[in-house]
Amino acid sequence: MEATNTLKIAVALRHFSPSGGLELYALKVVQGLLQDGHRVSVICERDDSKFTHDNLQVHTFAPPNKAASKADKLDYYCRTASALVQKLIAEQGPFDLIHSHHFPVSPVDVVTFHNHTTGRLSQVGHDWEKALNQAKMTFTSAYQARQKYDRQLTREAKMRIFVGAVMKDDFYQSFDMPEDAPYAIAYPGSDMGSGLEGMVPALIADPGANLGTDLGANSDDAESNGGDQKPFKFLFVGKGFRKKGLDTLLGSCAILKSRGHNFKLEIAGIKNRATGRLQLRLLNLADTVSYLGFRSDMANVFAQCQAIILPSKIEPFGMAPIEGMHYGLVPIVSKVCGVAEVLKDGEDSLILQNHLDSKELADLMERLIIDRELYNRLRAKAREAANKLNWQKTVEATEEAYRRIL
Repeated sequence: MEATNTLKIAVALRHFSPSGGLELYALKVVQGLLQDGHRVSVICERDDSKFTHDNLQVHTFAPPNKAASKADKLDYYCRTASALVQKLIAEQGPFDLIHSHHFPVSPVDVVTFHNHTTGRLSQVGHDWEKALNQAKMTFTSAYQARQKYDRQLTREAKMRIFVGAVMKDDFYQSFDMPEDAPYAIAYPGSDMGSGLEGMVPALIADPGANLGTDLGANSDDAESNGGDQKPFKFLFVGKGFRKKGLDTLLGSCAILKSRGHNFKLEIAGIKNRATGRLQLRLLNLADTVSYLGFRSDMANVFAQCQAIILPSKIEPFGMAPIEGMHYGLVPIVSKVCGVAEVLKDGEDSLILQNHLDSKELADLMERLIIDRELYNRLRAKAREAANKLNWQKTVEATEEAYRRIL
């Protein structure tokens, strides 16, 4: 937007911080809005951003009682943030826009949704997962409160922004929204060294130092499957087990091993607990799969792998594959992930069509192991695709969404 069209914007979220997916996204948007001359008032529980600007005000409120239930905390957030908005309006005049980053507040003009609805697993999980999730929605106060505030935000806002079209479909279906209700898609940007903070605490110190050169095991000359050659290394990053599709992936590994392939899977973000070790023994994967836990040297982890897999059932976007692509890792992602919308199957990635099918995933993994030409071609294009994602595009999409309702 031009300086003559600058706006006074209230931004509501829980934590104003560079750590975490939602938080990083909101911070980058706020920074972009300020750079374009807008005045922004951030309303949050905690400010860990260490960011200052002449046109930025940050207003914090007290946290809820630690002993409160999740439902009571959501009620508290809505009451407290809404009251603070009204206080600022009374003291400083009205805002042109009130923009929530998936945070309960009223009134609200724009909402950027960062997580799926509570009913998402009832749509995309195994039959037993659907039934269990439906029971939680029926009997659990936390699920009911989340659903209530998601519905309120969706219906009250004049503009809904989603980080992936798959989320738009989820929300519009779940809350019976008319298709002509305004919405926008603003994909996350991709800065080197950011995006995985919510999964792995400390990330890449100097990720660009060797970008464009061969990095350890994921070089163009990495040896492929067979004999005493190096195993092909796959990487999974994330804290979720079933929602992130790790159950499907482990089934795929068992299939690959039964086919005699020489490969390894490394799992970053999950501790090696007794239940995990038992599961690996039952699947005959104890010597094939390694739990790395929470790593502070993700650059080294990326450098030792050749492909990154995100077979999620629930994934608004998914920054882990983009981070890996910057390092030349080939992504395999499920079709229901938002990140699949910015990738091209067979050109810069492989797309898993059925996120519940371990055999289909095993077939895709096998293609990378045995087809050297395919691997090298996808690897080169993956880096190019990752470099095209940037936060400026995210800010521009957000500002265009503003224009449409002003």
